[in-house]
Amino acid sequence: MKIDIEFKGLEELVKAFESAASDEDIAQVNKTIAEKGEPVVQRIMSGKIPKSKDIKKSGRGFGSKSSVSAHAADEIPIGKVKVNGTGATADVGWEKDEGGHFYVRFINWGTIYRPPQEFIYATGREADAELQKIAEQEYQAYLDRTVG
Repeated sequence: MKIDIEFKGLEELVKAFESAASDEDIAQVNKTIAEKGEPVVQRIMSGKIPKSKDIKKSGRGFGSKSSVSAHAADEIPIGKVKVNGTGATADVGWEKDEGGHFYVRFINWGTIYRPPQEFIYATGREADAELQKIAEQEYQAYLDRTVG
């Protein structure tokens, strides 16, 4: 699942940044923003994933061979930031069938027996303000170092 964050309200700052920075500098600053944003998304997502009171009742099969040893909310993976051109992307969460928490997708999208609890997009919406603040701080810091 991929969530794109678009920075709104920062147009003038972004234009000033892009005109002052080289492509390499833009890529580096965007990578820094993504790296600083990953823990923010992880923290918010962790609070949105339900946890059972008894870990033995989590995962597939409730106590079968495929039971989990920790709640998914406590083991949200963070991927390595990828830079493509001047853009940077960061993966927070699970790839399809990754690790012992494959069942998280059923929590998010639901099943015929359980309604969706939609935490992925809710995480993106809630993280947006903090991510924008990180971007604003990083762009401004670059401009302060180079122009100011």
